[in-house]
Amino acid sequence: MSLRILGGTARGRAFSVPDSARPSGVRLRKSLFDLLAVRHPDGRFVDLHGGSGAIALEAASRGYTVTVVERDPAAARTLTANAKALALRANIVQGDSGALLTRLGQHDLVFSDPPYTQDIPAFTARVLASGIVAPGGLLMAQHPIQTHLPETDGYDLERKVYGSNALSLYTRHDAPDPQNPEEDTPPPA
Repeated sequence: MSLRILGGTARGRAFSVPDSARPSGVRLRKSLFDLLAVRHPDGRFVDLHGGSGAIALEAASRGYTVTVVERDPAAARTLTANAKALALRANIVQGDSGALLTRLGQHDLVFSDPPYTQDIPAFTARVLASGIVAPGGLLMAQHPIQTHLPETDGYDLERKVYGSNALSLYTRHDAPDPQNPEEDTPPPA
């Protein structure tokens, strides 16, 4: 199977998809990147479950600084080959995203679409607690519509539905400015 890049420098170019992958649909990808063009037009982007590469390669094509984590060695090799063939820059890390969460550093944009056999709410909670989402950053968690992800302190949550899939968008609150502590102090009564 093959997919096409929807926008950016590699727009319209095809790339191969591993048989084991379950790519995000065109409608979801287009809507996601239309939203990001307005809210987060650039930044550090990590895809925690590379799979087909549809999301990560799209992000790289649109100019984001991309890291992709993929557990399956064959899928990681395909991702590397696709990035090279499309002349896109992406740091591809072969390993388990759950084990790597605290070692990946902070990112402005974090995409998570774990295998559906995994406990998605628990994994999402781990991602949110790990500190990988930078202040003001966004976690985009793709999941089946029947899976509900909880609200979490320190994040605003909105949900968008695309057919049988949903995206739960967690926007991390900005951290207080340590240079200006008065900013976070309420005015005297």
